Amino acid sequence: MKSRVRRLVAGLLALLALPAASGSTAAADVNTFTFPGTAVGAAEIHPFQVNSPSTITINLDWNDPAVKLTVLLKTPAGVTVASNTSNARPKKLTYQAVATGKWKINVKAVTGSANYTATVALSDPAPTPTAPAYVRTIGGPGHAGMYPSGLDVDPSGIVYIADTGNDQVAAYGPAGNQLWRVGTRGPRTDGSFSNPRDLAYLNGKLYVADTEYNRVQVLNASDGSFVTKWGYRFGSLIGVSAGVDAAGNAVILTCEDDRNAVSKFTPAGALITPQLVAPKGKALGQLNGPRDAATDSAGRVYVADYANDRMVRFAANFTAPFAWGVKGTGPGQFGRPYGVAIDAANQVYVADSNNQRIQVFTMTGGFVRQMGSEGVLNGQFTQHRRVAVGTGVTPDVYGADLWGNHVTRFSNGGSFEQKYGGSGPSDNGFNEPTGLALFGSDVFVADSVNQRIQQFTTSDVHVKFIGHRGWESTVLDGFNWPRDLGFTGSTFWVADTKNNRLTEFNPTSGAPTGRKMGAVGTGANQLHWPFGIAGTGADLVVADTFNNRIQRWNTATGLTSWTYTAVTGPKDVAVATGVVFVADTNANRVLKLNAGTGQLVDTFGSLHNPQGIAVDGSGNIWVADTNWNRLVQYSPAGVFLQSFGGQAAGSGNDQFRLPTKIEIVGNTMYVADTFNDRIQVYTIG
Repeated sequence: MKSRVRRLVAGLLALLALPAASGSTAAADVNTFTFPGTAVGAAEIHPFQVNSPSTITINLDWNDPAVKLTVLLKTPAGVTVASNTSNARPKKLTYQAVATGKWKINVKAVTGSANYTATVALSDPAPTPTAPAYVRTIGGPGHAGMYPSGLDVDPSGIVYIADTGNDQVAAYGPAGNQLWRVGTRGPRTDGSFSNPRDLAYLNGKLYVADTEYNRVQVLNASDGSFVTKWGYRFGSLIGVSAGVDAAGNAVILTCEDDRNAVSKFTPAGALITPQLVAPKGKALGQLNGPRDAATDSAGRVYVADYANDRMVRFAANFTAPFAWGVKGTGPGQFGRPYGVAIDAANQVYVADSNNQRIQVFTMTGGFVRQMGSEGVLNGQFTQHRRVAVGTGVTPDVYGADLWGNHVTRFSNGGSFEQKYGGSGPSDNGFNEPTGLALFGSDVFVADSVNQRIQQFTTSDVHVKFIGHRGWESTVLDGFNWPRDLGFTGSTFWVADTKNNRLTEFNPTSGAPTGRKMGAVGTGANQLHWPFGIAGTGADLVVADTFNNRIQRWNTATGLTSWTYTAVTGPKDVAVATGVVFVADTNANRVLKLNAGTGQLVDTFGSLHNPQGIAVDGSGNIWVADTNWNRLVQYSPAGVFLQSFGGQAAGSGNDQFRLPTKIEIVGNTMYVADTFNDRIQVYTIG
């Protein structure tokens, strides 16, 4: 094939204004231009000529890694068709140009100023690829009626629920009837939620802990309509409640478990000082993953110190800590206290989550009584999360059962009174499928929100469920939001994401083997929310997402053999022909690493929060360009070939809503169409 190469080399000297050099044509048709340096926010435009359809490859590098530069590619009509705005250095961009004329690259300094070199190479275009052909769909919506992780109740007995697994907020009347339900999955907009973990009622408004969007949203309690959102950006916001300060003024309390932070805000969202950010530990005055807080009538603050299995009381200004409780199952002992509420008589109600009960105490930790137990009958819990109390001297008591999919109302003495919700997820359906793998002729799917692995035959017949909700099982069959799975020979491993571990299963029996790898942490052989895994021989390559690294784990020793760290929030990996392909999610690109050593081979792509990656039999790379609801295909050299789907979300056969993981076997491609709760199957050329 005849190729045509033109190269534009542009070197800019920061802070030194030089006259532009003439664009003379040199041997080999290479043009060189020099421009003055630019300040932050300024940009330089570099034109180049395209005389026939071509593959455009842009490389940009600069001398100061502290500086951030971005590059955009524009058509002769001035339309931006590709960009690389990530924090990566160097940057690479490829595009298949059809239009001829004067194209441009736009290099902009986002931070600082640096000398840079930009090269533009034109070559013959890649052959026109064949679009994927739809074959069938596996699954569909299989949601429980509710996944209550937070709740509160107003003086009239209306119960408000933070429906974590459905990304919604709902209200129920005293008789258990649903009054309204709001929230849709999708972009971060007013009134949409991502993993809301708690809420609080105050004076006709609801304050929602919109956890994965790191914010508090305020709703009208009468119909759930959006009122406003706070400007404060939280870390892992996991608890919110209404209380009072020492003077009796209304406040909203928040808990951030990642920062061990308990804060007070005015109802308008202004932070009140002092703010408690406690050291991590067990000593008095320290905290470990606080989940909830509440105040008594004098403004004293009671904190559910989750990982320390205790309650801690502070003065209104967060001084004078006092604690009670130890790990255990007896009266006054705790198994991961998750929620706390205070009644008008200043009795303290604690959601003792792993003990599946509500315990009641005096202000000084004296045990009064308990209600609830483990089980599936009325008045029992499967995974108890929060507690709320009504008004009056002997208020009703409400408990949120996350994985029992219901809220229970007790009398103050502990008698069962009312159940809200209760319908579980259906068989053969999904709630956010985020991982999949093929074994023989069967498809295994990580049904993330439903906390299970599902197995299907090639004719889409459901075979069985594997695993269940939970995280402290001694036989390692419990999951906490599993995101992916990968085979290593005759067994498969699950990325048990929020348990920060990898666990092994037998695909034939569905039983755990008893082997696990990893534990929460940032050190070697530790994990922090692994989102993607891929088998390579007997080893696993893992996207250790919140630790911003890729690791190769030896399953025989349970130890890592190499670690690559120049990634930001990677969410998937694939292995083919001795190369690890990485969806470098927050950097919006693809990485190629040497599978044996972990060394960087290449980078390419200009994507939008990519969360899935796979390689076909021809060596082409397919990427789930997640935020643009499409798939993108690259050649083995990283040249853009085609996109499939569309930037607008849809539910048709050739559309996606948040596509994540991809698997390819032969000429068949499986796509986890996550927000459509299905697996889409295609034939590829």
